[in-house]
Amino acid sequence: MKKPWIVAFINFKGGVGKTANVVNIGACLAKYHRKKVLIVDIDAQCNATFWLLKRRHLSKRLEDPSLTVYQVFADHISGTRSFDFNSAVIRGVPISDEGFPYISHLDLLPSSISLMETEERLSGLHDTPYYAAMFEGLKDAVKEYDYVLIDCPPNIYNISKNALYFADAYVVPYLPDFLSLSGFRLFSKMVKSFQYQVSGYQGRKLNPRIVAVIINRYHSIGNVFDQSINELKLEMRNLKTQKLIHQCAAVLTPYIRDCVKIAECSNLHQPVIIYSEKSIGSYDYFKLTDSFINHIEEVIWAC
Repeated sequence: MKKPWIVAFINFKGGVGKTANVVNIGACLAKYHRKKVLIVDIDAQCNATFWLLKRRHLSKRLEDPSLTVYQVFADHISGTRSFDFNSAVIRGVPISDEGFPYISHLDLLPSSISLMETEERLSGLHDTPYYAAMFEGLKDAVKEYDYVLIDCPPNIYNISKNALYFADAYVVPYLPDFLSLSGFRLFSKMVKSFQYQVSGYQGRKLNPRIVAVIINRYHSIGNVFDQSINELKLEMRNLKTQKLIHQCAAVLTPYIRDCVKIAECSNLHQPVIIYSEKSIGSYDYFKLTDSFINHIEEVIWAC
């Protein structure tokens, strides 16, 4: 059986479009490319979870965090094996009011606000690596998927490091401005440092895994955004020379333009391709997903 591509969407800056990228690329992969996709929400803010589930489908998870990804970490901390993937995963999201799935190949492993308490508990582990909870708890369950997309918190703390350890590749959602450029450089160094720390555990490779950047909320008016993107590309060349990012890392195209439909669709718990199929947001994500597949499955594999 072919191993799934496990991709972490991560940036330690908030508000860069990370959850929008995960939800909408996941939806396009499943709907248009017939890929079997699992979205794993490990952010205690539960943004991907709230985006894809209406309250009546959320109620059990809000009341019982053992039916969420939280239990994966709780088991790792306490040495138990209570997590049941089949009970926790929600098949075919989003779900209509009538109870049928909009996208049958898109599944969700929801998050819980209870994850907020796990950071400190993970730090206190001595007998088992704190960063291996997701790897140990999900490695067998995800084998049925083509893609596993992880929506990470806006930080590089212990839970995020679990995603970095588990994933084959990292995608960085990005807003084209000076602060984002400075943050990207620092983020790359922090990721490399973490990889060195964990390289001895089960022979995990040290290959740089930052493989792509996605530009969000792009405006074509004026040249400020284009200038910022050119500066990003120059910086990526430097980072490749320093072996801080993958040698084939690229800025994926098209850029996701600023689109009100993308902002609105989360309110109705739908990806933009369901909410407004003819919008520029739907078009951008449709084309971006083509680039995403080509980059992950062909370019990165060849490199």
